[in-house]
Amino acid sequence: MTGPGRSHRKGITLLALARRYPNEEAAREWFEAIYWPEGRFCPQCRGTDTYACPQQTMPYRCRTCRKRFSVRTGTVLQASRLPLLQWTYAIYLEMTALKGVSSMKLHRDLGITQKSAWFMLQRIREAFAPLAAAAFEGPVEANETYGWGQGGQQARAQEAESGTRNGW
Repeated sequence: MTGPGRSHRKGITLLALARRYPNEEAAREWFEAIYWPEGRFCPQCRGTDTYACPQQTMPYRCRTCRKRFSVRTGTVLQASRLPLLQWTYAIYLEMTALKGVSSMKLHRDLGITQKSAWFMLQRIREAFAPLAAAAFEGPVEANETYGWGQGGQQARAQEAESGTRNGW
């Protein structure tokens, strides 16, 4: 019997990820390929007339609106000064964990502060929220449900008010 458990999951290993993205440049190229699959465009004006400039933090400039931008501009990575390679590893760790990863584990694994790890996880979850919501569209079937029913504190409070037990 196969299922979605730990032993039956397919995907890239951590060593393969390290080989595929050995440095910051490889991580930047990966983010650019995801963010700009049809070619680079300006996130402010959506213009495609862009060029590279020597500045490291904002390496591209738009000829239409004359604004500088990077692959981080307009994404969940925008307010972060953490390297893109650390974002790559954080995304991998969050997506491969069955129940997600805690900010404490991410802080230990990446060697960053717990506050930065928490920030990264919030942003990663925000970015992947539309994908998770799409998985729950349409009819939902529930095999078992548990309700409060007439037991417990609520029923006892009603008994105390009426002075009777079970409506008698």
